[in-house]
Amino acid sequence: MNAARKVPVRYLVLLRDWLRTQDVDTDALLRMAGIDAAKFDRRDATLEPMEMEAFIASGRRLTGRSDFGFELGRLIKMTSHDLLGYGMLSCGSIDEVLRLVARHYHLMTETFTLRYQRNPTGTGEAIYTPAMAMPVETLHFYLEALAVAHDNQLRLMLPEESRETYDIYVSMPPPPHHVRYLTLAPTRYHFDGNALPGIRVVMGASVLDHHLPFADVHVVRDVEKRCSDLANRPRAAGMDWVQYLRMMFLQVEGDPPTLESIARSNRVSPRTIDRYLRRENVSFRELLHQVRLERACDLLQHSPSTVAQIAQRLGFSDAANFSRSFRRAVGVSPAAYRQRALKKVCG
Repeated sequence: MNAARKVPVRYLVLLRDWLRTQDVDTDALLRMAGIDAAKFDRRDATLEPMEMEAFIASGRRLTGRSDFGFELGRLIKMTSHDLLGYGMLSCGSIDEVLRLVARHYHLMTETFTLRYQRNPTGTGEAIYTPAMAMPVETLHFYLEALAVAHDNQLRLMLPEESRETYDIYVSMPPPPHHVRYLTLAPTRYHFDGNALPGIRVVMGASVLDHHLPFADVHVVRDVEKRCSDLANRPRAAGMDWVQYLRMMFLQVEGDPPTLESIARSNRVSPRTIDRYLRRENVSFRELLHQVRLERACDLLQHSPSTVAQIAQRLGFSDAANFSRSFRRAVGVSPAAYRQRALKKVCG
């Protein structure tokens, strides 16, 4: 279940300390979030996902700021990761750093997974994918924090005079503070609220093969062994697949994700997901249909979009196909449903 996916408090300590420099009453923030302040005195402490959500929501209410994820990402460096960070500093290249981190990413956080791959052309991609369901506000916080942290750590490893341009694709709408990302040039950030939730970082061979100054193969080997001994990678059995898939379906605009694409991004087989869904007496197709119907009803009641625009947002091939599907499920056409909803509001 989601409760099994802990969040190391050491990262939030960085954010708490930064908030104090902004004259924020962090003791009041923790009380508002219902978090025991003593946890922040132990570097090995962890937070439950609900505590993390409460911290983010309380921080926004207390300060009115939307850029907590951005600020946290700028604070994270290799030494923020304890043992694994020591191994990162001892790698011979950025390619080696990413391979090491991808193998042991669960020691950084269990809320996302990281997949790293090199392409035949020499370019590489680091792909971050949510490993649990979470509210939209929390998801966007993580996406910003992870994207900016990836960029910040590359900056620390690459000499300023030879900074290379690379691209970071973040699956969320541009945040209210999106102009701040212009200060991170030459890195190019691309925001897309229609894509499957996650982050994709595309880096060239000159970045990935850059030689790092403190390479020590013996240290890396020792860190690798100690990381392997600490814990196994989180298993798919710990996933609340119904809530996770609902989050995915609610976030994506246009063509919905397939069972195969979800399985591939989580490094499990489609049969694994299907097996867990059957235990909950629901299929992938049924859950997708249910969420699309919920979104359709919500958009018809609260959105000025036309029926054709709503059909496109939900991934239907055309408005007629959407109308037929909606009528079968609800008993009336989308236009009639919207008219009935308006009468209730006005009446």
